Amino acid sequence: MLIRKIILPLLFIGFISGCSHYSSSEERPDNKAVTATQYPEPDPEISKLLNTYRDSLHLQMGETIATIHDTLRFSKPESALGNLVADALRFRAGSELKQFVNIGVIGDSSFRLYLTPGDLTRMDVLEFMPYENHLVILKLKGERVMELANQVAELGGAPISGMRFRIDGDRARGVLVNAQTLNPAEEYLVATTSWAANGGDQFPALWDYSDRIDLHEVNVRELYIDYFKSRRNIHANRDGRIRS
Repeated sequence: MLIRKIILPLLFIGFISGCSHYSSSEERPDNKAVTATQYPEPDPEISKLLNTYRDSLHLQMGETIATIHDTLRFSKPESALGNLVADALRFRAGSELKQFVNIGVIGDSSFRLYLTPGDLTRMDVLEFMPYENHLVILKLKGERVMELANQVAELGGAPISGMRFRIDGDRARGVLVNAQTLNPAEEYLVATTSWAANGGDQFPALWDYSDRIDLHEVNVRELYIDYFKSRRNIHANRDGRIRS
């Protein structure tokens, strides 16, 4: 992140510095007219500065995180990719809290690519999850969790972890949380993103919580990098958590 924060401003400065020497209607110091399709040479000082970061940036972004063995796409009602990203949220939340987290949920609109067989690099993950969100853990009453299951059912399915149910029309039936029948009077811990918790996703049940823990230091993009790295070899895995 530090390299990214340095490089982008420098690229902008380099562009502005080069372009500010003259416009398309002016002449250069050598009295040769500049047309709209001609551009000045890169500023040598800026280029030299950028070169000091280029190799390390390429090395960092090209780091192999894991190996993907199957094409992974989001699909409904359940998908291997949806299971993977929801599990990652729930497991990391449990690790951070040092206690069991019941559910993980995230909308597939938070992602921009699918994953294909081969080496998965750090740059691939940055493109896969391009947003600056952090991990959030919510405490929801069982009745809110039931609403969440129904909202997932209305969508025809969504990435979810720790919950199992059947979609009947647009309702969730036979809802289990961690292999136990959902208890409307019990409270459950739900891992999600700051964007979803703040009202940005399609799960209004998440907005009515009894407690909220914001883990600002756990960037969701880095969370996925860590999770994929720990798995090393990633295969398609569906376990029937959502059925229709």
